Amino acid sequence: MAGPTTLKTERLLLRPFRLSDIDAVLEYASDPQWATYYPGPYNRKRAEYTVAFAISTPPDKGAEFAIVYDGRVMGLVSLIVVDPEDRERKAELGYDLGRDLWGRGLATEAATAVCDWGFREYALAKIFAGADARNTRSLRVMEKLGMTREAVHRSDEVEDGERLANAVYSVLRSEWTGPGGLLPPITIPANEWKTTERNNIPELTTSRLVLRPFRPGDVDDIFEYARDPEWAEFLLEVVPQPYTRRNAEEFVAGRMMESSSEFSWAIVLEGACAGGVTLGVDSKQKSGEIGYSLAKAHWGRGLTAEAARAVFDWGFAERGLQRISSNADVRNRRSWRVMEKLGMRREGLFRSHREDPRPGYPRIDTVHYSLLREDWKQVAVSGR
Repeated sequence: MAGPTTLKTERLLLRPFRLSDIDAVLEYASDPQWATYYPGPYNRKRAEYTVAFAISTPPDKGAEFAIVYDGRVMGLVSLIVVDPEDRERKAELGYDLGRDLWGRGLATEAATAVCDWGFREYALAKIFAGADARNTRSLRVMEKLGMTREAVHRSDEVEDGERLANAVYSVLRSEWTGPGGLLPPITIPANEWKTTERNNIPELTTSRLVLRPFRPGDVDDIFEYARDPEWAEFLLEVVPQPYTRRNAEEFVAGRMMESSSEFSWAIVLEGACAGGVTLGVDSKQKSGEIGYSLAKAHWGRGLTAEAARAVFDWGFAERGLQRISSNADVRNRRSWRVMEKLGMRREGLFRSHREDPRPGYPRIDTVHYSLLREDWKQVAVSGR
């Protein structure tokens, strides 16, 4: 996705905002009449926020343009993509213009340029916009853009204790006849879904275990061991009790969902799912957080550490991580003994760190451990 864009129309320059634009925004947006359909005129803090938000909008999620007329910033027009990963790509249009320029068709001119750019830049299927149903000036802009009124949401917003109606308009790609000419159709092959790391989780093997992605067939095994209250004693935040087969289905479905920042393996022993290991990854910081669980029938055999060790090897060697951390309920000695077997170092005790889901129970203290890449190399060389 391209970086900040500048557009030109017959009378306007539409450019990325700059922090130096704050005073200009404050000048036109502090006008009480301009703010009739806003919660109120802007103060400096609101103007600063508006400009900062515009500057910080990621390019893949849209853009906010300053409307420059005769060298002055006199408004803005925005186009924000609802969900960049959605195959049916939609974006929301927004605009405002200083009162000195009302009635000259400039809001329509700016919005037309941005809509045309947005349809092409983001391969949008639809652009929509909304406004206070009383704001006839804004509604006329939408109509001039060729938008169709889709709905009026009654009592949609509250202002000064009064519930207001919001009118929603939209224009489809197939309906758009902007200055750039006809738009090419969007061609998306039926199988063109975004592929993420989740789709390519590698199978890991140890002397006794296979670590592989979760499958629908794991539900029965997970239900069998997770419904044991003793097994779930320190996992009540994420493992409801009593545990149902539906809970197991939801767990497996969640582990099967695509994610580029979390990797989950089923721990398979003698053909059955006996637990799981998860590694959350922050690629920017090159760090990870590991979590694990194992059926009670297999406790005391060193299997959890064996599975986690394989994930450590993969995280440090294949993902280039510099640090992997973990934490556990301080009462769960079995869990933090696993961390110590892995060579992790205890970094601290966080007092009252988490809420106990059971009413009336005290907050939970947690212990925090970590392992650095250089420490893992030493552990690997020593043969563990």
